[in-house]
Amino acid sequence: MKQKFILIFSVMLLCSCASRRSGWKLVWTENFKGKTIDTESWTRVKKGTSDWDDMMSPRPDLAYIEDGQLVLLGKPGDSANGDETPFVTGGVHSAGKKSFRMARYEVKAKFNSVNGFWPALWLMPDSKMKDNDYAEVDLMEHLNHEDKMYQTLHSRYTLSGGKDIPQSAASPIKKDEWNVYAAEIWPDSICLFVNDSLTLTYPRVEGKDKQFPWPDYPFYFILSNQIGGTWVGPVNKPEELPSELRVDWVKVYQRKE
Repeated sequence: MKQKFILIFSVMLLCSCASRRSGWKLVWTENFKGKTIDTESWTRVKKGTSDWDDMMSPRPDLAYIEDGQLVLLGKPGDSANGDETPFVTGGVHSAGKKSFRMARYEVKAKFNSVNGFWPALWLMPDSKMKDNDYAEVDLMEHLNHEDKMYQTLHSRYTLSGGKDIPQSAASPIKKDEWNVYAAEIWPDSICLFVNDSLTLTYPRVEGKDKQFPWPDYPFYFILSNQIGGTWVGPVNKPEELPSELRVDWVKVYQRKE
């Protein structure tokens, strides 16, 4: 037990130092300076059947560039406009266009607090996974009017009940203001940050099957606005809409050779 504590503490120190970017090289920046969303880097999220994408709509007024920022909105649906759902939302992803392996991933974003609003910034693998692997990094998820946000790591190990290693953190944020959410994927750990403060270190632990697949894959970004769902709950105050997620920039760093 003592050796395990020392190992985890050492990894936390490593990640804390790494957050200062010593030894990192900036390899991609998205500043959203164009007039429209850059389709060489981003694709609009299509409507799906999951809680996070079942309200997605191709409406241009739900995902656009304004004042050098990506704006993703959530609004009540309108059947007169052909909307098929009670609410409609916008989201983008960089799958097949911008993905990076073992890097520091950063997003500067802000969002308003709305009943039933579930903004999320996250990472998913951009290549076929092997042997029933699963790997997900949630840089930020927020619910309703809470003064905190959630960061979580998902793997086949955690989804199968492996909760002995802390995989998530709920951290206070400057609500309704700009915050920077980040993750670093290392060969032996994942470190999560808010405004350069370390919030969680998740170490690789030998002997635990499918516990640490992240270094094996490149990851792409998903930036999503969602209204309603099992976790966030129903929309009881539609008058608070629209929900708004703004992204000022996205950056990726990798270790210098």
